[in-house]
Amino acid sequence: MVKWQPTSNGMMTVTNGGLAGHSGKDVNLNNITVSFKFPVKPSALILYYGEYGGNINVEINGILENVQDFSDIDGKVIGGVTVTLTSVSGPKGVLNLQGMITSFSIGGQELWIDHICPRK
Repeated sequence: MVKWQPTSNGMMTVTNGGLAGHSGKDVNLNNITVSFKFPVKPSALILYYGEYGGNINVEINGILENVQDFSDIDGKVIGGVTVTLTSVSGPKGVLNLQGMITSFSIGGQELWIDHICPRK
């Protein structure tokens, strides 16, 4: 079990290294969590990620999961939303969310994200 502990030493940078498994720029989250506000409540969402160490924080509809790896939430229902993963290669994958999403945030250590795509 991962113990949750807040930090004030977080950092977010934009890179062009393809570390999240999609083309173009990606965002590196290092000891930081980002929240997304959508103009309408999506019923699905995909997000490309690259996890290279540390823990992962995923909050969906007010329910927080703090886990060591994305694989720890594969197949779970979080906040009424089904979570599935699709592996891309090595530490890269796609997070798939199915269900009504009223709030969503993600963060961690040595985590890259890209192509956040909510769907109606």
